[in-house]
Amino acid sequence: MKWGMPVMTRSRLFCNSSIIRQNLHQYGWIGILYTLALLFILPLQLFINGDRLKEPIVIDGLFNLGMDIAAILIPFPIIAGLFLSRYIQSRRSSDLMHSLPLRRSHLLASHALSGLLLLLPPVWITAVVIALVRPLKGNMYIFHGAEIWVWCLTVSVLTLFLYAFTLFVGICTGQSILQGIVVFILLMLPSVLLEIINMHFNRFLYGYADWFGLSAVEKNVWSPPLRITNLTTDPLSGAEIWSYAFLSAVFLALSFLLYRKRQSEQAGHAMAFTYFNPLFKAGVMLCTMLVASSYFGSISRQPGWIIGWVLAGGLIGYITVEMVLRKTWQILTRRLPLEFALYSVLLGLLIYIPISGLTGYESRVPQADKVAGVFAGDNYQALMRSLEGETAPEAWKEELYSTDPKYIEAVTELHRAVVSAKPDQRKELWSEYRQTRHFMLVYQLENGRKLTRSYVIPVAGYEPELKAVMEDASYKRDRYLLTRMNGNLESFRLNYRNKTLSISDPQDVEAFTGILKREILNKSFADEISDQREKASIQLIYKPKSPESALSYSYNWNRSYKEMTAWLEQKGYADKLKITAEDVKSVELFKDIHHNAIPPRELYNAEVRLQLARSEQRTVKITDKTLIDDILLHQRKFTRQEGRTVVLIEYKKGNEEFSSLEEQDMAPALKALLP
Repeated sequence: MKWGMPVMTRSRLFCNSSIIRQNLHQYGWIGILYTLALLFILPLQLFINGDRLKEPIVIDGLFNLGMDIAAILIPFPIIAGLFLSRYIQSRRSSDLMHSLPLRRSHLLASHALSGLLLLLPPVWITAVVIALVRPLKGNMYIFHGAEIWVWCLTVSVLTLFLYAFTLFVGICTGQSILQGIVVFILLMLPSVLLEIINMHFNRFLYGYADWFGLSAVEKNVWSPPLRITNLTTDPLSGAEIWSYAFLSAVFLALSFLLYRKRQSEQAGHAMAFTYFNPLFKAGVMLCTMLVASSYFGSISRQPGWIIGWVLAGGLIGYITVEMVLRKTWQILTRRLPLEFALYSVLLGLLIYIPISGLTGYESRVPQADKVAGVFAGDNYQALMRSLEGETAPEAWKEELYSTDPKYIEAVTELHRAVVSAKPDQRKELWSEYRQTRHFMLVYQLENGRKLTRSYVIPVAGYEPELKAVMEDASYKRDRYLLTRMNGNLESFRLNYRNKTLSISDPQDVEAFTGILKREILNKSFADEISDQREKASIQLIYKPKSPESALSYSYNWNRSYKEMTAWLEQKGYADKLKITAEDVKSVELFKDIHHNAIPPRELYNAEVRLQLARSEQRTVKITDKTLIDDILLHQRKFTRQEGRTVVLIEYKKGNEEFSSLEEQDMAPALKALLP
């Protein structure tokens, strides 16, 4: 029998009705279960979900109703694709089907149409049922016909895409189990690969901002399963629906194209086309090498160890692929070491070149005259998003960038100083807030591009550059969000310990807003890096229904704020927040020494340090109220610093707090009490 010879009348039709009937008879359970599942997760939920004692709820979409549709939408099309391409994966059924007097295009079209008849009618039936039950009295939700149409179109397109993609993978592979595994891997691969590469850059690329680089790419958009899980909060856009429809057509067309070239003897083999093998090996090896470099790179930065782990990861990936392709663990041949070496060298270069000095990424500092705007601070990520995780309005984003040439020059000087010295970026240093600062530098360049870097900069050694940046009004405007103190403020809420007061008089609110802005703009570099405890926290309360009403911003009443202190004392607010010795139950002091006796994992545990001091009888309890008031006045945030005095203050309200005292802040009588 020759392929392509139309010897029967029925074979002239593009789809063979006998094959379709056989498939519907054999796999009809898929369509039945898909229909029942869809009916359960949506029409039924209209009547059993919600509160019957309340009025019907108005909703603007059907994906956020009931259980997550991803649990139904993802598996059924893939299962249908696996079963309906099974005839080319099994040697016996492959020989049987290919012996029929039908063209290959007829065979594939018949099976593809069978799958569509199993999958699409359940979606349409569900949509019709929703439309029929929508006006019924027991329905606890109010929605329009447009929502039904959007739901039906979205689910139909995604069902078609997943089914077409599974068929395409089935044409390229020779085993059903491997087909299912490859389908899942390829659907997740875009997001996973972006995440792995992002980790790789973060480990080895100095100044790379992991959350802003590839991590900022909407990874879920590139991974259909993850995108489907987000339908409840973010329905598909029109462009996405068209994209999935287009990809479905592409995968179906490729399936027909490749099926014509597929050898029937490839049934049971891992890959049906041998020219896919190098790509398969390289892809798996690349992933395992990146995972090994990212994971073990966080443990040891020594080049020898990193190269060793990367090679080990590549070897694991290579052996795995070889065993899958050959379907045996006996893969040792003479060419294997040479081939592995070739793959390792090529993939190693692919991994190394982006993080090497060849790209100039780490040393690149833009010229000040090429910069249109700049941001420098540690809260860029928070400023780009609102509290609800939504992207901030464009107007809010634009106000972040300063166009002041003097400030741009100061930021580029700081950037230049950092990249020339490359201070250590290890995360364990970040906890010493007084000694380091995290800076995100974001440049808007004249050519329209954006350059972003992230550094942890130690204060020591960079005082002039940090002072020039941190004392500039542009830095303070972004760091403290001065533009958010607008006319929508209703009141201020001040808190310290268990004491709270509200400033709500409109005249006082206006006056306090001006004072707070002036105090922030007048902060010196010493104030910026000071670790003195604040007198109170200040929370902005916006008017209801204002654009900022859902946001929350807080500031400190610092001890250096002379004008604010005087105003609060004059208004009688200060006394309502003041903590004195009368509020304190006990105070215990000790010199924070003998750090070598503390286990490394407990270095930041103040309680362990206290127990060590108690065991060595180096603690003293203070009862003198004058000394306690002096401690409350000069206390600083607790930091891990050898030789500093640590204070444990227990308040009468029951809470405890560790603080620190500098030598120059302690009264002579207090120093004399320390053992």
